[in-house]
Amino acid sequence: MSLSKKSARLATCTALVLTVAACGTGGSGSSSSGGGTLQTGPGIDASSKTITVGIISPLTGIAAAIGVPLTKGQEAYFKHVNDNGGIDGWKINFVEKDDQYKPQLHVQFFNELLPQMALLAQSLGSPTTKAIESQAGSAKLVVGAAAQASAFVSDPVMAVIGTPYAIDVANGVDYIVNQQGHKTAKLAMFYQNDDYGADGLKGYTAAKSAYSFNDVGQVPYNLTDADLTGQAHTLQASGAEYVFVTALPTFAAKLVGTAAAMGYFPHWVFQGPAWSEFLMTDKGTAKDKPTPVFPVLAGLGGGSTWVLGYEAGWGDTSVPGMKQFLADHDKYFAAQVPDGYFVYGYCEAEMEVAVLKKAIESNDLTRQGILNAKLNLGSLSFGGLIPPLNYTPQLGPADRQTDIAQVDTTAPGFLRIIQPYFESSAAKSLSL
Repeated sequence: MSLSKKSARLATCTALVLTVAACGTGGSGSSSSGGGTLQTGPGIDASSKTITVGIISPLTGIAAAIGVPLTKGQEAYFKHVNDNGGIDGWKINFVEKDDQYKPQLHVQFFNELLPQMALLAQSLGSPTTKAIESQAGSAKLVVGAAAQASAFVSDPVMAVIGTPYAIDVANGVDYIVNQQGHKTAKLAMFYQNDDYGADGLKGYTAAKSAYSFNDVGQVPYNLTDADLTGQAHTLQASGAEYVFVTALPTFAAKLVGTAAAMGYFPHWVFQGPAWSEFLMTDKGTAKDKPTPVFPVLAGLGGGSTWVLGYEAGWGDTSVPGMKQFLADHDKYFAAQVPDGYFVYGYCEAEMEVAVLKKAIESNDLTRQGILNAKLNLGSLSFGGLIPPLNYTPQLGPADRQTDIAQVDTTAPGFLRIIQPYFESSAAKSLSL
C-alpha cells in the first residue's frame, strides 16, 4: 500500500488488527506448556498463542514523516517473525493508533489500549511519551519508547534503543571542535521548546562545559510557531557558523528556507528527528521533484548539512544484518524509500521480540514477567544496523555512539556516512 493511502487509512484513528490471529484481552491467568505452567496477563491469548501489542504513533500531522516509516519498519519485522513461525509458535498481533503528535490523544489511546496489550511496542515522541510515563510505570507496562530523551533511559519500563539526543549532540560538538580542529568556530543551537529540545540542549551545554567552545546562541521555537523569521535573524546576527537543529522536519525545513532567503548559509547539524528525505524531494527519492530547500540542504549555495544518527548506511552489505533487513523491506514494503526511521522501527521490533522470547522462556507473560525479561535481556547486536544494546537492572542508555552523515544527492536516502560510530569524552561522562 502506498504511503498516501496508508496515511489516509490510518488517519481514522481506528485500531487495526494486522494479523489473522484473534486479539486476546484477558487479565492474568495460567496455562500449561511443555516447559511448565505459563503465567499470562493482559494482551496474551494462550489458546491461540497470540500476543497483542500496541503502537501509538503520529501517522498524520507534523511528525508523520517520522511516524509512518518507523511504524512500517516495526510492521516489517513483526510480519517477518509471524511468517517464520512466530516467537516459539506465538504470533504477534499489533494494534495501531494515530495520535498526530498530540499528548492528549496519546493519553486517550494509551488508556483505550491498556487493557488489551501486553506491551506498548511504540510510543513516538518525547512530550507524548512523557504524558503516559507515570501510568505505564504503575501498570508495569514495557514501553518501546521511540524517543531518545535521556530521562527515559533511567525508567525501568521504558525500552529505549539507540543513542540519547543529548549524547548525539555532545558527540557532534566533539566532531567539529576536536576531530576537525575548529576550536574557535562559532556554534549555536536551535531547539524545540519541550522535552525533546531540552535534551538536545542538555548535550550542547555539557559539551560546552567539557570543551569551552564558542557558543553564540541558544534559540528556541514552539510547535505553534507559524514563522521562524525571528529565530533565523537571531542566528544570522550571532554569526553562527555551525547550527545544531533539534527540531521536527517541518520546522527544520522552515528554518533552513527562511535563513537562505536572508542569505544566511551556515553548516546545519541536524539531530536525527530533524531529518527526512522528504525535505529533499516531494516523494523522497532523487528522481522526484526537488523541494525549495533541496539546494540549500545539498550545500549547493554554500554551507552543508550533516545529520547525527546511529543507523548504518542504507544498503551497506558489509553490515551483517543488512541482507535480511533489505529482504524484509523488499517483501513487505518495497515502495518504502530508504529511510533511517524505517531502520529504527525494524530494530525496535527486534528488541521487543527478544524481550518477549525471554519472557516466554521464563514461562511468564504477565506484565511483570515481560518487564523482568526486559531488565535482564542483556546484549542484543541488531546485526550492526544500529549499535548494540545491553539491558540490565542497572539501567542507563543503550549506547553512547553516534555516526554522522552528510546530505548527498547521490546517496540512498540522500545520506552518506562521513564519520562512523564514535563516542566522545563529553558523551562518555555525560550524566543522564
